[in-house]
Amino acid sequence: MIKFFRKIRQNLLMENKTGKYFKYAIGEIVLVVIGILIALQINNWNQNRLKKIQVNTYLKSITTDLKSDISLYQLSIDTYEKHIENISQVLSNSEYKQLKVDSIYTLITRTWGTNLIKTQTYEKIKSTGLQDILGTVEIDNAVNDYYGESTTHFDYYVNWNAEMTNRDDLFWNYADNFESGILERVNSTSIPYQQDSIKRKEELVQLIESTLGRNYLKNALSRDVYGIRIIENFKSKADNLVELIEKQIDK
Repeated sequence: MIKFFRKIRQNLLMENKTGKYFKYAIGEIVLVVIGILIALQINNWNQNRLKKIQVNTYLKSITTDLKSDISLYQLSIDTYEKHIENISQVLSNSEYKQLKVDSIYTLITRTWGTNLIKTQTYEKIKSTGLQDILGTVEIDNAVNDYYGESTTHFDYYVNWNAEMTNRDDLFWNYADNFESGILERVNSTSIPYQQDSIKRKEELVQLIESTLGRNYLKNALSRDVYGIRIIENFKSKADNLVELIEKQIDK
């Protein structure tokens, strides 16, 4: 092709058609420029296509993470609701005293959770610099909010709740007169109690009905109520984000 155009230019010069030669040369330059622009456009289009595929892959992965988060959020909500039911039962009436001592102990003690949010995919997205071009401004903002300030807020709540729960454990498990059932929580029952079950139950009931004991239970209940509010908020954000992302992927 290049030899073909060169031959045309040579013929024009040999025929002393300088004006036509320059017009042809200019036209040839224009064609070359247009070819370069088309090649660049195709390259840009291909890069954008590949970037969109990459973004959609990350979005699908984020959706998987979010659905896992949502399931764990619901599990935490169910656990907190059970805690509230148990503590309310103890604070509201004396029927709990009909239970065995270790059943009563189970009603008033609890464990604390950990941060449920999966951030692996988001960290990969940040490392590629794609966190601000995930499809729409709404998705960009929602994703960065969920994994940014919101995660920090959730971490704060989880750490605070763990600290308060450990404080409660000190009260219920290190009381002077009650031999705790903490080994029951880890399924280790081979070590005998020095107190018999009647004595243990009597001392535990006294702890529960003391002003300090009731205050510990009320504070634990209020944390559970607050925890449900926090987790429901995150669950709602995750639900909305899944909906936004799935609409974007389907486009």
